[in-house]
Amino acid sequence: MYRRKIWSAARSSMVSMMVSMALLGMPASTMLGAQVRPQGSAPPPEVVDAVLELANDATTSRFEGATRIAIGRTISGTIAVVNGRLTVAGTVQGDVIVLNGDLEVVEGGRITGRVWIAGGRLRSAPSESIEGEVTQYAERIALVSRQGQLSRVGPRRVDRRGLYLGGTRITVRTGTNYNRVEGLPVLFGPVFQTSSRNPLRFEALAIWRTEDERTRDRFGYTFRAEQTLGSPQARISIGGSAFSRVRAIESWGLNDLEASLSSFLFHLDHRDYYEERGWSVNARTQLPWKGADIGVEYTDRRMSALSVAAPWSVFENGDPWRPLPLVATGTLQTLSSRLTIDERNDPLDPTDGWYLDGRIMWGTGGKLTLPNPVLRAEATNTSDLGPGVPQSTSFRSGFLDVRRYARLSPDHDLALRFVAGGSLGGDLLPPQLQHALGGEGSLPGYRLMSIDCGARSQPLARSSETNAEVVFQRYGCSQFTLFQAEYRGRLPFGGSIWNPESFDEAASWLPGVDLTPSWVLFFNAGRGWSQNPDLPDTDTVADLGGGLLIGKLGLYLAVPLTETDRSLNFFVRLQKRF
Repeated sequence: MYRRKIWSAARSSMVSMMVSMALLGMPASTMLGAQVRPQGSAPPPEVVDAVLELANDATTSRFEGATRIAIGRTISGTIAVVNGRLTVAGTVQGDVIVLNGDLEVVEGGRITGRVWIAGGRLRSAPSESIEGEVTQYAERIALVSRQGQLSRVGPRRVDRRGLYLGGTRITVRTGTNYNRVEGLPVLFGPVFQTSSRNPLRFEALAIWRTEDERTRDRFGYTFRAEQTLGSPQARISIGGSAFSRVRAIESWGLNDLEASLSSFLFHLDHRDYYEERGWSVNARTQLPWKGADIGVEYTDRRMSALSVAAPWSVFENGDPWRPLPLVATGTLQTLSSRLTIDERNDPLDPTDGWYLDGRIMWGTGGKLTLPNPVLRAEATNTSDLGPGVPQSTSFRSGFLDVRRYARLSPDHDLALRFVAGGSLGGDLLPPQLQHALGGEGSLPGYRLMSIDCGARSQPLARSSETNAEVVFQRYGCSQFTLFQAEYRGRLPFGGSIWNPESFDEAASWLPGVDLTPSWVLFFNAGRGWSQNPDLPDTDTVADLGGGLLIGKLGLYLAVPLTETDRSLNFFVRLQKRF
């Protein structure tokens, strides 16, 4: 036992010396003060290996997620924090490693050794609070934990499968959304990317629609080019595109896989659609702080209505599909901007940090018309309905998604989310820019799109644009807000399967599959505003629920709190709710 302790201490000292030499290129005795040494975007592989060996050492105190060294607490020896921010209010008598997170030393906090940060930065540190040197890299390190040992994910082997013409790959792939308008879109065409430090990427893809009886064309297309400029610390991307595609009115509630499986398996399409053709130019840049970027885009497009087709589904295949709403048709030019700030410790399974996605769109011109519908009981011929109702193309609309994740203990997390969107100036927006709540993506205790400012309570109509197609007369509300809260606790059993180390090197980059179960309690509340004097606003509605989360698979029950009918809704999600 004593021999093991002596060897562990000696090994730790040797590894620490290796880290010191690899990171700083100088002996530890020369490191005086808390001088920050930025080392570029990505640490060299040999440096990462040396640091991970120290982080995996038995004498290192390692923490997962956001960590705080409280006032009055002292930790002796090396500490490593993975995938979260480290806040030091007490004392660390040793070196500090922060992987994929930031370091903050508050007043009264103290670190006597060296500091090494990757995928983050030193946010604040009072003078003389860090005695050793601080080395930081901006780029995150892809890590995998196997049997308690951290290792970096090696680069994937270059996939040369498929047809190549020089450096150009000819690709064939399916689209992201199986839907009731175009069925399964299949994309094919060349994709080209240069191998320079600032690559140029170009793709020219045709879109074959497996369902085309109700779409205007059998084929669509998407051409896109993007050039990156600058250094990794100040990178700018500029690009442009031309397109003819089917687009969902709203897609933020469920991801593409969940929406596609719902349509294919259960004959329930959670989205509504329209067609757009046009072009766009855009620019995007990363802001100075970690996880933040901003972009602008100008788009000129022609929008058209679509009709429901007859794609196949496993269940309920003989039933009619849910009708589409009327949309405004014609041309529209818009200028939009987007700001994204992502400080989550893990984008796929966050337990700490902030996330913000904010967008603003200005209508700058065009000509839109809402077709005149006729009630189904009144007529079957829609050819004499007139030109329709003009729609405003001078508007401001926005969308805001703010989330806060907090780890309350090693086994308990709290997640809060606020989502709002719609008209910023009180304008009545065209239907394809409106919003509706209800269903598994927002308020699972309520029917799909039932919080829609009365749009689906109106009688069904026929549209002059699609020639006798049954439609809803509107889509939803011009404004909405939604609040969501979720509390999660982990159960003390389960584990991981799929050990990549038992496979060959080609699969060694794959992470293990974690099947540790968690229980979840959630609460949601939302409402909408129509901005139309002839249509009602919605009441504030709320639901409550809970479920079991196994990996990313969630089994849930939800019940409405503001309805007389308190029927339970059982549903399945393939990812965390937010």
